[in-house]
Amino acid sequence: MTGPLIGVATVFRRELATVVRTPGYGVLAVGLLAAVGGLLAAGGGGATGFVPAIVDLLLPTEALVPLAAVVLGYRSLLADGASGELAVIRTYPVRVGEYVAGVLLARTVALVGVVGAPYAAVGVGVWLTAAPDTGIFATHTGIDSPLLYLRFLAFVLLLGAAYVSLAAAVSALAANRRSAIALGVLALVAGVLGGDLLLLRSLGAGASPATIPGSLALTPNGAFRGLVFEHVIGVAFAPEGEFIATGRAVGSLVGWTLLGAVVAGTALAYGSQVDAAIERVRSGIGD
Repeated sequence: MTGPLIGVATVFRRELATVVRTPGYGVLAVGLLAAVGGLLAAGGGGATGFVPAIVDLLLPTEALVPLAAVVLGYRSLLADGASGELAVIRTYPVRVGEYVAGVLLARTVALVGVVGAPYAAVGVGVWLTAAPDTGIFATHTGIDSPLLYLRFLAFVLLLGAAYVSLAAAVSALAANRRSAIALGVLALVAGVLGGDLLLLRSLGAGASPATIPGSLALTPNGAFRGLVFEHVIGVAFAPEGEFIATGRAVGSLVGWTLLGAVVAGTALAYGSQVDAAIERVRSGIGD
């Protein structure tokens, strides 16, 4: 194992141990399971099959998964900085990029447990209890497949990974826990609602409806929604055109994930210099 990989692996193990020792994340997973299971029971789609269950879960997922991801990531880099542990870590041959990569990998693994496990449990429940409605699926033999739910779960984890990375960027930019919470809430609201609001505004201003698939893929939630319609829900129908460009949507989710990592690394590497420059400007204005 080369030097950079050793640094990433060391930080990864340390961060994963921190996550495991935090009981709040277990509570978060149980709460998410209760929320998803309750929503599915209330909607009734789970009693019919996988595709109806996914339809019931799609809209709540666009809020619940980003919320859980932000909770997982909003203090991931702030805590070490506030406690002084980051300064100690920097004395070892671990670069900022290796540190950020290790933390994000550990938080992504935690995402699989906190978000992926509850959704997987709900999927198993649907598989064991659903009685497919032949009135819906009679002309689509085998279309209501567990593989569709696995696709949905993969897209859920991609969405969550993007928000974990963005939340980590927030934690690197925040000065304290209160500002991290405020920035996390702002990122959450902007991600969940901002894209749709901008899309509606552009359509209201006269933009062509043909631009919707391209615009939809620009935001994490829009890319996730388009992928679910294109590769999960849409397979039960015969749409005239594609809901979204798959490559662009996947690239958008990966891009948001990488953007969060780059912002976090940059903030940690140059944050002290920026703070010092701002302080000098303030001192100059005060004089």
